[in-house]
Amino acid sequence: MQKLQLVLIGLLLIVSTTIKAQHKIIWDMASADTAQQRGLLKQINNVLNAEPSTQIEVVYHGNAVYAMLKDTGYHKEQIIALQKKGVVFAACNNSLKSRNIDPSRVMTETIIIPVAILEIIKKQELKWSYIKAGS
Repeated sequence: MQKLQLVLIGLLLIVSTTIKAQHKIIWDMASADTAQQRGLLKQINNVLNAEPSTQIEVVYHGNAVYAMLKDTGYHKEQIIALQKKGVVFAACNNSLKSRNIDPSRVMTETIIIPVAILEIIKKQELKWSYIKAGS
């Protein structure tokens, strides 16, 4: 019986070291600074190059929502490329409303969420890692 327990413990150790946990990251972007947004996109690419299976969502709110618009977004090509890799880009509807931005102006690659903070909290409750982007 003791031998069997030792064998089972050994097998559990082997299995636990070979199974990689999939990373899940929720990024919070509130800055309208395009240099900070570019830095965020670079960080996302770095993560995906190291761990391609990482799930990533970026929540844009406050003045950062302008980056998600068809007519004012500076980094559309990079966002589209990352979206094709599975990155989810979200724009806060409250931020859009408070700036009188029609949701039809939001890039089609972006989902619109009701409230940025609630989206972030929901992801954290599901054990997603939180990262504040920019300053």
